[in-house]
Amino acid sequence: MSRSNPFDELEQFFGRHPFFGEGTAGRADLWGRGRRRGADIDVADYDDEFVVMADLPGFDREHIEVHATDGRLTIGAERGTEHGDDEDRYLHRERRHESVTRSIDLPAAVIESEAAAVYRNGVLTVTLPKEHHGERERVATGSTSSDVDGDNGGRQFFLL
Repeated sequence: MSRSNPFDELEQFFGRHPFFGEGTAGRADLWGRGRRRGADIDVADYDDEFVVMADLPGFDREHIEVHATDGRLTIGAERGTEHGDDEDRYLHRERRHESVTRSIDLPAAVIESEAAAVYRNGVLTVTLPKEHHGERERVATGSTSSDVDGDNGGRQFFLL
């Protein structure tokens, strides 16, 4: 016999209600269990670039996708748990397949072909150079094939 939480229905209502939106129950329920719908992000506006930082703890770099198209940045990540032969031995499981996606509209035009991303310690940092009207200044980017924790200072650039 399983016990039901009497607040689950209430949380589901507030989580999908247009007035209350995601802020009420979208991040975590009343008991602090994570019901995440996307990665937490910060967007910084500098003179020549936007910097977007997304928390993606526990995701492997190979399972993170970043796209910048038509003034919109989309970040997606996916992870799963291994299910072995001892599946029937588990009494309780909370770790499961998870995918997150966040999309944001950028407040100004960017040079999408010169965007760069670094994933380190569970935080993805995407740098998007601003497009200046008139004269365009090229922002140097690099690429490396070594792992994020390698000798390259933790820099891994993705083709966006």
